[in-house]
Amino acid sequence: MKRLIPILLAVLLLLGVIACGQKENADQAQSAAGAEPKAEPSALRTVGGYDVVANADQRKDEYPYVLQTENSVWYLAAADLDLMGEEAFFAGLEDILQYMEADMADARKALTGRIWAEVPPIEIRTDFCGKAGASQDAGAYYNGRANFIKLFHSWDMAKFALLHEYVHYLTIHCAEKKTMSGFYNETVAEYVSKILCENRLFRSVDLYHTEQPELKSMAEIWGDFDEAKYRKSCLSESDAYAQGKYDGMPLLCVGQFTVYRWPNKRLPDHVYELSYAEAMSLALYLMETYGAEKYMDNWDVVEEDKLAELYGYTVEELLTVWSQWNAEQCAKLGIRMEQP
Repeated sequence: MKRLIPILLAVLLLLGVIACGQKENADQAQSAAGAEPKAEPSALRTVGGYDVVANADQRKDEYPYVLQTENSVWYLAAADLDLMGEEAFFAGLEDILQYMEADMADARKALTGRIWAEVPPIEIRTDFCGKAGASQDAGAYYNGRANFIKLFHSWDMAKFALLHEYVHYLTIHCAEKKTMSGFYNETVAEYVSKILCENRLFRSVDLYHTEQPELKSMAEIWGDFDEAKYRKSCLSESDAYAQGKYDGMPLLCVGQFTVYRWPNKRLPDHVYELSYAEAMSLALYLMETYGAEKYMDNWDVVEEDKLAELYGYTVEELLTVWSQWNAEQCAKLGIRMEQP
């Protein structure tokens, strides 16, 4: 188990980060006042029951093809078609499409009353060649400023990350009361996509035979994915940090920067300094102790440390109580780490 925990952390680093501060140029719409209406483009091929058409508008040299479903508009990169070959590229896309619509519908249903009744289709761009700088640290990301999802690495990684990123879109763009902090952004996206939703996309990944090494290693941690194994992995990784298994090692926190833990400082000073697994464990503690409704009702907290005040704690008290709860849960599940 000790060997597998850093693997889980590496996968969590690959989860999409919200790139609100990314400097990516907005697409330029090619329109002119008084222009003649354009004819509907003819289909070049059909993928999963949807037409692939020539892109006549946004950055058509980079994204020559477009495919639209009820819930998404896909911009397909020429470089990715060259990288994979057309048949393999479109076969991977077809595999995604057979699960995606149902998953997106599940996420909207899980957030009923918290998001708009009518949700516009989300723009999705492929970038398996890794041209965007964010591809070095993420499997996918939602750009909250330009309002699109970009997918990196492979179709298997897209299956792993897409629903998480779609929840970011729903809670940041499609809600009157929006998630405003890294802590809430990430924990709500994880909670909805991996606990409330069936997540057919992720369940369809063959973790034992995927060519994506970060995902293949998850078969050793979870086997076939389910919510109980996901919860258990968050608890066990959090316990490992609490016991000093990774003192002095860098970890990416939900505040989107690197932090360290030391023998005399196992708990951080701020909620936003928690790792992804720790943040999810804290969210589970709050929801299981005080109710999921209260947790979700306050997802618009801007100053993350204000979270403690909502539950009658200082930050230090909240993190201490949560850490004790996490250890107790691990003991009940028989996954408490031995002291170093």
